[in-house]
Order: sequence, then structure tokens, then C-alpha cells
Amino acid sequence: MTILFFLFIGISQLAFAQTQDIQTGEASWYGSKYHGRKTSSGERYNKNDMTAAHKTLPFGTKVKVTNIENDESVVLRINDRGPFVGDRIIDVSEVAARKLDFHAQGIGNVKVEVLELPGDYNPQNAGVYTIQTGAYRSAKNAMELSQKLKSFDKNLDVELMEDESKGKKVLRIRAGRFTSRQEAEAFNELLKEEGLSGLVKEA
Repeated sequence: MTILFFLFIGISQLAFAQTQDIQTGEASWYGSKYHGRKTSSGERYNKNDMTAAHKTLPFGTKVKVTNIENDESVVLRINDRGPFVGDRIIDVSEVAARKLDFHAQGIGNVKVEVLELPGDYNPQNAGVYTIQTGAYRSAKNAMELSQKLKSFDKNLDVELMEDESKGKKVLRIRAGRFTSRQEAEAFNELLKEEGLSGLVKEA
């Protein structure tokens, strides 16, 4: 279970987005060309896994995708962003497109239903980007980096997130809350000059 410790609270206003439970529209698929490449979540794309790309749903969301033409359906996990072509609503893996029986056509008319959101999902984080600046097993080291970040910018939001990795406690530090990836990347460049940069990711 993930626990968030809010060390400092900034005053920036955020745009809140609501998760749509059901969508209908065109789906596409992607396969061998992208096999093995990193997805937006950081995972490697595997054309044989039951996964999909969606523009806004949180990574880890489970969705039921139904081909409206033949009523075939699959359950997929969102681990990537897209599609960014026309009004398509979801990009499914190659194996999913075969099971939905629109692989040969390339696109299909589908219904997407949200079945389960990830356990650490917070609707306040929709459309928000942050910078993961470090991961430590030592609370002392984590606090030292947190203080350095606050010294760099006293108004910077800094979060210390505790979770588990391979059965051991890990403290991850996230800095800033930005409304676009470009804004987060620009701030990360400033942190880089101080040796404090990290990985930009969706909050």
C-alpha cells in the first residue's frame, strides 16, 4: 500500500479532470515496430501482453474493451499514452487486436469501460506532472535531499512517498506539480544545474 507524506504544500492551482467510466469510438493497435520499446509508463511494450494506450486514464487502470461489431471483449491494463491520430480513443496491443478480431482491418469500433483504477489513484493528480528526484532506503538520505530541494525553491512542492520494492521499504521523492510535461522538463533542467534533477513522470 502506498502512503504519501506531504512535507510541503505549494500554492499552485491545478486543473482537475474526471475519469470517464465508459467511452465509445475507434480503436487501433500497435505491434512489432514498437515491441521492446519503452512505453510512457516506463515499461517495455510487449505486443503479446494484454495492455493498451489511453490518453488520460491513469497507468495501471484495468479496462474492458468490447468490439461493438462482434461483441468480443478483453480486459486490458493501461501502460502507455495514445493514440494521437484523429478521434481514436484507445490503442491496444497486437494480441488484444487479434482477440477483438479487428487486427486485419487495423481499426475497430469499440466500447471502453473502466473496471478498476490503480490503488494509489488520486483524482487530484489527473493531468499533473512531477519529477521523481530520488529513491532511498535510508530515511536520513531522503530527508537530506528533500531539504536541498526546498533550499533551491522554498515554494516547491516536495513529497516523500513510501512504498515497497522486492519486499523492502523504499522512500521516493517527488518534486513539483506541473500542468504540462514541457513545464516539468524545463524545471528539471534547472534542477540539473544543481545536481538535483530526476525523472519527469505523471503524478
